[in-house]
Amino acid sequence: MHKQKINHNLINPEIAEILGAFIGDGWIESNKGALYITGSPSEDKLYYDNHLSVLFSKYFESVEPKNFAYWGVYGISSYKKKVIRKAIDLGFQIGHKSSVAKIPDYIVNSKDMKIIKAVIRGIFDSDGSFWCERSRAKTSTEWKKTHNYHPEMCISSCSNILLEQIRILLNKLGVESQVRLKHIKGFKNNRNISDSYQLNIRKIAEIEKFFYIIKPSNPRHQTRYQVWKKLGYLDPYTKIEDRLKILVRI
Repeated sequence: MHKQKINHNLINPEIAEILGAFIGDGWIESNKGALYITGSPSEDKLYYDNHLSVLFSKYFESVEPKNFAYWGVYGISSYKKKVIRKAIDLGFQIGHKSSVAKIPDYIVNSKDMKIIKAVIRGIFDSDGSFWCERSRAKTSTEWKKTHNYHPEMCISSCSNILLEQIRILLNKLGVESQVRLKHIKGFKNNRNISDSYQLNIRKIAEIEKFFYIIKPSNPRHQTRYQVWKKLGYLDPYTKIEDRLKILVRI
């Protein structure tokens, strides 16, 4: 197999953030004919419109986010050989990568904490989750049983290597997390599934530390976290428009 050559001299925190977003929810076609980074048409639209497309346009080529109706996603793309070649030179993986996704070694081993924070930020922005749970304990107060007050966050992936890399990097930054097996390979809901893993942060102090240190750029995560901080709970069914209105009122 041809080993991918990586030009790590081109990296900076903003490019590392783009690379992180790609690791989280992007791909390059096996024939190297197209590059995509995509997300939810509703929850991630502001992120692609106001942030990721701006970064990508600054370092690769001018792009306009759009809907990809066939896949039901929204995001950015490039079909230029020169752009895709540059991305590959930076460590963007080619082809199907879900089970082998990883952060390039030159970033994992970097002593530049800004670059490490940026790649984690990009991964979490595109493929992370923040939500709140109710208490299921019989001894809990009625309020805790009826309000989603306890925050949790995770990054899910079929690549255990990737999540272990993130866990180690977070540990370097002083943030505690755990990686666990979420689903075992097999046949479920009429389809084949691969092993999947989840990096979890459940302690409130560690979640607050993560948001303070990593500073997610995606309004989806920002608004969910900010509403929880302001109200002390987060309704699981809010849309980003609802959360923005709540934050304006507070």
